Amino acid sequence: MISYHEAKKIVAEAAQAHVMTQKTVALSAMAGYVAAENVQAPLAIQPFDNAAMDGFAVIRADLAEANENNMAVLPVAAMIAAGDSVAVSQVERGTCVRIMTGAPVPRGADAVVPVELTEMRDGAAVFKSCPQPHAHIRMAGEDFQVGDNVLTKGQSLSVAHILPLASLGIGQVSVFRKPRAAFLATGKELIDDLSQPLAAGQIYNTNGPYGAAVLERLGAECVLCRTIPDEEAAFVESLEELMAQDLDMIVSSGAVSAGEFDFVRAGLEKAGAEILFHKVKMKPGKPNLFARLPNGCLYFGLPGNPAATAVGLRFFVAAALRAMRGQQAEEPVTAIAATGFQKKTGLSMFLKAVQHIDDGSRLRVSFADGQQSFMVHPFLTADCWAVVPEETAEIKTGDPVEIYPLFP
Repeated sequence: MISYHEAKKIVAEAAQAHVMTQKTVALSAMAGYVAAENVQAPLAIQPFDNAAMDGFAVIRADLAEANENNMAVLPVAAMIAAGDSVAVSQVERGTCVRIMTGAPVPRGADAVVPVELTEMRDGAAVFKSCPQPHAHIRMAGEDFQVGDNVLTKGQSLSVAHILPLASLGIGQVSVFRKPRAAFLATGKELIDDLSQPLAAGQIYNTNGPYGAAVLERLGAECVLCRTIPDEEAAFVESLEELMAQDLDMIVSSGAVSAGEFDFVRAGLEKAGAEILFHKVKMKPGKPNLFARLPNGCLYFGLPGNPAATAVGLRFFVAAALRAMRGQQAEEPVTAIAATGFQKKTGLSMFLKAVQHIDDGSRLRVSFADGQQSFMVHPFLTADCWAVVPEETAEIKTGDPVEIYPLFP
């Protein structure tokens, strides 16, 4: 067996040699992709000084003495609406310009007075106070300056990025292609139809729908999710079929231990795969297997117990996907243990956990009950993974603990 950190290093190195090609996508389709290049602001935003409210563009010096008892009256020289070019090149002293929200502020004006703070009298605006400098003006370049960094290569993209990109006139971005993946659940006891009553010896297929969903959540394109029986010949046949489908990775659950029906390693070797590691000093997930198929496709053989499959997806498959898209390795956050935990040394342990902020604004983590790898009820409440190093035998309340979110 090798250590968890050795295994993760092997995964990263293999994945870095399998970098995704780039493609261009429209803003509306970019969520879930990873930026393939840096993007800088091509223009300033705001592109010009404009009014933040409906009101009057003024020269503050004309209102310096204005108050409730000494109102300033300025004739309205023009009106500018949003979308208009500037109707007057400059506000003249002793006048004002009616202006609408979003309209360009004419030269000379150094504030906008909201319409509700004024009165109209015989075609002139009446002011009862002097505004602050640049009051209610959105200044040119206040949001973005030309050349500001907008996206960074390796950055995960979401719907939230659309607003700033669209405001800058950027209609498409270069992204890494999503890795194409397949998920195989093994076991003749598995029932895919979750509405079908279970017969004796049967269980519902939990890893299939979970694995496919997690692959999509991690940014892969899961093109196939299949259940195969505990037969080496059927497994090798599926491998040969999948190797013809231009996949970047295949993930399976089950059949990687040392039992009579644990056929994955033998089947991979029969298909010509290079076994990069098999068995890791970790719990859950000690039988984890990682291989490279003859066509370069990466293969993750995860143990079949649900929590072990979840850990393998979260910490090996996720790490590979990051490396394939040029992203930096994920770093943990340190929290304070709110509960204790004991384990044997020699294995890194991955605990389902819940994080919270205490009254002192400190991040704390509680370990869930039900850490056995077959138990899934903690997933109803867990929001993170706590990682306990292999050399640690006990976590005491108050000890520092490295945690990762349930998903990156």
